[in-house]
Amino acid sequence: MVDRPDSMHDLLERIDLMQLPIGVYVIAEDGCLLACNRSAREIFRLPLEGPIVGSIHDLHVDLDGHADLVKAALEAEAGGAGFERSVVHFRIAGNDVFVEDCLRPLRSEGDGSLIGFVGCMVDITDEHDAGERSYALQEKVEELTLDIGRILHANTSTLLMVNQTLAAAAGALAPSDMSESDLDGYATHQIDEQIERVAHALAQALERLLQSGDPDRRCEALEPAQWRQLQDQIGLLLEYRLRIPIEELRNPTLRTSAAAIVALCRVVQPRRVPREPLRDVLRLAQQLQRVVCFADVLTTRATVIQMDFTLRALRDFITAEMRPREHRERLGVVSLMQNALSQLAEFARSSHVEIHWRDRPRNLFVFGCERDISRALANLLHNAIKYSWRRDRGNPPWVSIRTEERDSMVCFDFESWGVPITHDEVDRGLIYQMGYRGKWSTDRGRLGTGIGLTDTQRVALAHGGELIVESQPAHLTGLRVDDDAYYRNPFLTKVTLKLPEAG
Repeated sequence: MVDRPDSMHDLLERIDLMQLPIGVYVIAEDGCLLACNRSAREIFRLPLEGPIVGSIHDLHVDLDGHADLVKAALEAEAGGAGFERSVVHFRIAGNDVFVEDCLRPLRSEGDGSLIGFVGCMVDITDEHDAGERSYALQEKVEELTLDIGRILHANTSTLLMVNQTLAAAAGALAPSDMSESDLDGYATHQIDEQIERVAHALAQALERLLQSGDPDRRCEALEPAQWRQLQDQIGLLLEYRLRIPIEELRNPTLRTSAAAIVALCRVVQPRRVPREPLRDVLRLAQQLQRVVCFADVLTTRATVIQMDFTLRALRDFITAEMRPREHRERLGVVSLMQNALSQLAEFARSSHVEIHWRDRPRNLFVFGCERDISRALANLLHNAIKYSWRRDRGNPPWVSIRTEERDSMVCFDFESWGVPITHDEVDRGLIYQMGYRGKWSTDRGRLGTGIGLTDTQRVALAHGGELIVESQPAHLTGLRVDDDAYYRNPFLTKVTLKLPEAG
């Protein structure tokens, strides 16, 4: 046992070190270990009983670590503070050990001279390692977030190029009497009517071809099996809506049928059938191919436009925490709404959805972050457009917008006629969950990520507001709420973003 001053001996005799629940150790001025309780011995990997041999200097990873700790303890004492707490890095038996150490000077009761130091420590190695892993993980998450942002930005740039290419293709395939500016306004029902008209005309031309000319010469023009193939196409062209109940499969089927007809017409032996009926069939089959491709290009372009906004919104949502915080400011309601409308104008045109902004109060203001509120409004408008239905062939789908003040709150109302949202999804808050997409929202192949309402609700709450969703049947059906057919009819859905008014 190391010799101790009498005052130190008396002090240690009065302290039952072994009973303290934390590591307690006593060292001389030169750092020599004088005493340790059981917890300290376990931390220092010392024998649990018997004399102590060693110096605290030998355990510090940093050569100046103990000196810095002593200096801080003395400065704390001079300033009237108690223990000086520090995180100390030891290397013991080849292992890194981190402790939270509180060191305090020990002084003689007689003349107050420094006789050593007492330390209290807690092993925080696990917590330190977990913190290091957490920090490393956070760095990886931030790096990944930035990478995702870059990838999404690259994808939106690619989609812009695709959109331009599809617009050019649509212009090349469009009917000769249609200008480029009319493409976005070319409604789906107009294309459907044109496809149906050309398909029926092609069926009639095939019937005329099958009945024209001499039967023997027709057999010389094509094999009997080939004539049967042409005969089979007539029924399909006249009844393709009934025979192909899945709407998404109709155009590919018609395109395949038209291509087969063109291929057969081109192998007809010359001068074996009348030229005029054959020419009509070939012309109409090629026209059907063209109009179906035109419809597919417009549909694909609408999907690309929809996906472009979806990716941009996803990028902004993911990288929100990585951007510098914006200062909140007083924002005009009209300006915010016009910003959202400008972002979704092309998507609304390509989806043939009419936007009706009912009122535009110039004297309404909110206080907040412009980027966040604009993104929230664009999310709601995007959803309203995406989930709208066409009521009939003569009336396009619509979205109605109202902006007004109610009870000192600015209310942005988005109402549309379209996809149902069940009461259960609203009451249980499912529609606000990250990645959740409504039970009836995917029935028409609409694209989405399921973050729009999640993001918008967060923005609303962060600005002291709220998000309200209401969805009711557009008309009485006599069906029960628990009947799936109840939700296969259009609903009137209103989503309201409420934000405190800024006077």
